[in-house]
Amino acid sequence: MADILVPIVLDNLIKFGTYEANLLRGVRDQVDTLESDLRFIKVFLKKSAGTRNDPFVEELVNQISDAALEIEDAIDAYAARVIEERRRNLLGKLFHSFGHAKVLHGVANKTTTIKEKVQNIYNNKEKYGIGEADQPSVDDEEAEQSSIEKRRRNVEEADVVGFEKDTTTLIDQLTNQSNLQRDVLSIHGMGGLGKSTLARKIYKDTRVLNHFACRAWVVVSQRWQARTLLLDVLKSFKQISDETSKKVVEELKDELHEHLKGRTYLIVMDDIWSTEVWDAVRVAFPDESNGSRILITTRVRNVARHASPTPPHDLKLLDENESWELLRKEVFQGRECPPDLIQLGKKIAQSCGGLPLSIVLLGGTLAAENKSYQVWLRFLANVNLYLKQGISFQTLSYNHLPPELKACFLYLGLFPEDSEINVRDLIELWIGEGFIQSDRSTSIYDVAEDYLEKLIDRSMIQVATKRLDGGVKTCRIHDLLRDLCIEESRRDKLFDIYSIDNKVSLNRKSRRLSIHSVEYPNFDLPPCARSLFFFGVSFNPLSKSVSEQIYKSTKFIRVLYLFELKIDKIPSQIEELIFLRCLYIKKCRVEYVSSSIWNFRYLETLHLDFYGMGSLRKGIWSVMKDLRYLHVGRRLALDLCNLPPRSLVGEPFWNLQVLSWLRVNQNAALVIAKFPNLRKLGLIFDGESREEDEVEKVTASIRRLESLQSIKIRKYWRYPMEVGTRLNSLPSTLTKISLKYDGSPFDWDTFKVLARQSHLRVLKITTFAPQQPHDVSVVAGEFPQLQVLKLRNLRIKTLEMEKDAMPKLESLFIKTCEFLEYLPEDELLRRTNLQLVEVIGWKVQDKLKTMLSDFKIKHPATPCKINIIEL
Repeated sequence: MADILVPIVLDNLIKFGTYEANLLRGVRDQVDTLESDLRFIKVFLKKSAGTRNDPFVEELVNQISDAALEIEDAIDAYAARVIEERRRNLLGKLFHSFGHAKVLHGVANKTTTIKEKVQNIYNNKEKYGIGEADQPSVDDEEAEQSSIEKRRRNVEEADVVGFEKDTTTLIDQLTNQSNLQRDVLSIHGMGGLGKSTLARKIYKDTRVLNHFACRAWVVVSQRWQARTLLLDVLKSFKQISDETSKKVVEELKDELHEHLKGRTYLIVMDDIWSTEVWDAVRVAFPDESNGSRILITTRVRNVARHASPTPPHDLKLLDENESWELLRKEVFQGRECPPDLIQLGKKIAQSCGGLPLSIVLLGGTLAAENKSYQVWLRFLANVNLYLKQGISFQTLSYNHLPPELKACFLYLGLFPEDSEINVRDLIELWIGEGFIQSDRSTSIYDVAEDYLEKLIDRSMIQVATKRLDGGVKTCRIHDLLRDLCIEESRRDKLFDIYSIDNKVSLNRKSRRLSIHSVEYPNFDLPPCARSLFFFGVSFNPLSKSVSEQIYKSTKFIRVLYLFELKIDKIPSQIEELIFLRCLYIKKCRVEYVSSSIWNFRYLETLHLDFYGMGSLRKGIWSVMKDLRYLHVGRRLALDLCNLPPRSLVGEPFWNLQVLSWLRVNQNAALVIAKFPNLRKLGLIFDGESREEDEVEKVTASIRRLESLQSIKIRKYWRYPMEVGTRLNSLPSTLTKISLKYDGSPFDWDTFKVLARQSHLRVLKITTFAPQQPHDVSVVAGEFPQLQVLKLRNLRIKTLEMEKDAMPKLESLFIKTCEFLEYLPEDELLRRTNLQLVEVIGWKVQDKLKTMLSDFKIKHPATPCKINIIEL
């Protein structure tokens, strides 16, 4: 816990000291001492990460966690009191602030004491076994891993189903005679997915036995040594002499290399966690262009990519039928399942979320039980208790994460089971919590996306859906890993959960609370909470008691997330949440919202998307100083037409990077100019025009946005002027444009204007209006960088394309374009860089279906995948 907590508290302390230096007058020395000590302790935690087996060190780490929480409480309490007393007379301020300064001084003394203990440990490094950062520990942890590995190998011997296609694919790659260079293939996936099982199945296959002159299987795991690995490979081929066993690493590499020369070999390296493994042993495997292969299994995608340019073979979760087949085999060992148990058995199998390891573990337990309906019914009711056996397999993956990724991973456990989590929301929440550390040279969003990719690469997060540009749109977490998140977080007081399935007493010291319930209970929220999440179902009401507590009892809240709730009102008391950084009111029904929604000094993220009433104009600029992300749903789009002109004069707001949706009017151009660092912008053109050059003013403002990457424009039928034809000379940074026309036909002159934008990579065009069928042609030189094109509801009859038009197009999506009859073959479908053409519609023209079907038959080797989906 300390490894996660100390960097967050340190970052919050630095931020607060930077933003509100005037609040810390009189206690600056204590704050500086706290900051210095926390920096020192942070280094200690990193260096001692793998040496926590010493009881003294472990106890000290626990003390550090408690001290960090005290620091956070003391600083927040001091700041809150000073802010409240700004309205009081000077004597009152001095009196009350002095009392909190004493508390702050006491916390600083405690932290200094801990620092002295840390220094004592450093002075006795050998005694406590502390060396370089992240060195692995031994003893208990090693014994635990050995036990886990033993159970994992037992599971792997099971007859896991669903690998037939994977086995054929990989064996074909291993024995491919058209590629004789030594090649490294990899099997990638989360723990328990069956990577080693598949590798073992391939290793024993007769086609592999007959193809390779010699084979070796070595288990690598997290703690590995190059010398041990080389000896293990050699042991597969010959008896190890005393002379060989005494050789150093370089000598062993030479001996192995000499032994393999002139022979076709297959080396399986199972369970690799680090890129350094391949770097350490690769020269021992000769490449004589005779078809030799190395097969590795790993949970870390980056390991697979590092060892070979060949894309890794990603294992998938089992579907419902495969899950039931595997469970049935485990329980009945070839015998028939009684008919009355089939439906129960399918539900038990489904509860495993497609993870073979969990299914096999449950199957082993069920096999020892009576095969009766009542026994299986009880088992299903308590299946989560049995599934917890599998958490230890995932603990290895969690322990291998660096501290900055651990907090981000655990955070996913806050969301309800089986949720598809919006990645953009997740990143904003990570940033609001202080989990993302970034220097000025790197965007905090880039760092957060890098963290997300690392968690995906390490198989801790699953990609649910992708954006058109290939980025991750939504993600999910397997139930077993979610259980691990909850277990670790509850123990470390990171967060707690209240749900229908988990009505346990809440940890009063938990800093974050997530409530998932059909009916929100009346209970006391923990006063130390820093984050509150409320997930509703079908707009169930938030109880008045809980609502009042949010604004009165939990004044230190930094993150407030309200989802799919019915809320009577967001009252003016919300401004009591003086430390709020991140506020989401998403998919809610709200009767009234007070303009106090803008009265937050530290707000960085604001997401308002609800049905309701209230003024969203009054006081808007008061929140803009630190705001980085502002999203207001289309129904509530910011209408700033009545703002006094003087409010738009003055210094720009440099921090805002995301702004949507802004309703365009006579002040829109001035508003956009206030935010020079925007990366994403959403505009709504609705209502009657007030000035003839209104659109030109807006587009002129857009041209000056030197960081703009993405723009979305929605035009309604009430807006009389054309928008798209003005989108010329856009910023060179702008790579993604989305146009949606509601009630008004799309002007194809806009298409030609956009065709000249040399930096455009993603284009989406949607219309909801009748128009005459249109033939579209793209000529050479147009859309020179476009990679993704999506056309929806457009009355296109034919799409003609010259050879050098859209030369970099990779994906073409055509949805509900019911009149489309033709796509060019040679000029489009046969391009080597085109990867996907997807045609979706309530009715796809027979002429187009026939043409695409014939094309696939005539050109089976064309890399383009063609999907035709009729709704």
